[in-house]
Amino acid sequence: MNRRVDVTVLCDAVALFPEPVGDALPGWTDEHQAWTAERAQGNVAPDGGWWLHFHTYLLTGDSSAMLVDTGIGPAGSAAADWLGTSGRLPDLLGTAGVTPDEIDTVVLTHVHLDHAGWNTDGARPRFANASYVLQAAELEHIRGTASYDRYLKAADEAGQLRAVDGETDLAGVRVVPTPGHTPGHQSVVTARAVLAGDVLVHPAQAAWPELTYVYETEPAVAATSRRAVLALAGAYGVPLAPAHLHTPLRVNSGLGGPTSLPAEGPGTDRCPVQRI
Repeated sequence: MNRRVDVTVLCDAVALFPEPVGDALPGWTDEHQAWTAERAQGNVAPDGGWWLHFHTYLLTGDSSAMLVDTGIGPAGSAAADWLGTSGRLPDLLGTAGVTPDEIDTVVLTHVHLDHAGWNTDGARPRFANASYVLQAAELEHIRGTASYDRYLKAADEAGQLRAVDGETDLAGVRVVPTPGHTPGHQSVVTARAVLAGDVLVHPAQAAWPELTYVYETEPAVAATSRRAVLALAGAYGVPLAPAHLHTPLRVNSGLGGPTSLPAEGPGTDRCPVQRI
């Protein structure tokens, strides 16, 4: 891995999860709620609900510019309608000093509406010079569905879709399979952070990896992947940065369990463009 790769957080949106947290995370208890309120306040709404961030990550180094996921998309997108808010990724890229045409790789951790919402611009790939990279297992899972048509077909027809099989090196970082949330979910390992997509959707899952999410395709496999990314971040001594946490987690199980990194602003605000 290349230490010259910088990782910048681009907060496409924040929104209240539209279901009670106890419905989304079977097995949720008062202990989980208390832990989250103490350790990850930025993911707790004022009424105790589940406040989510929708982060994409910009990786820059040497002459490369890579995006990890593309967020919820513009007003009128499926995710924006579901969440009642729209994304702002193009403006965030401008703030970071990068144009869409400068993005050479888009890594999709998985193909869900809140991770692929800016993939296209009408009928064309939004990132015209980028390869869209996903695991072959994810492509097999999604091909032939409405999500394929909405999020991948344009890149596929333009010859910009790249399916990889297993661990793969990409421009100074490594993608690794982390299945369970979806069959072909993948994470991105950099020298500055482990970008874990939806391996963890809630910060409490870092302390209780067995805490499952109702929308995981294979809950037991997802729990195994959570333990793996926690161990990976701990082994490398870097933060763990899933998509929906207010701030990345410091994995320090020997010091009382995972803790959130310091935040700029409350969790109810969209995060500023900032590096990890």
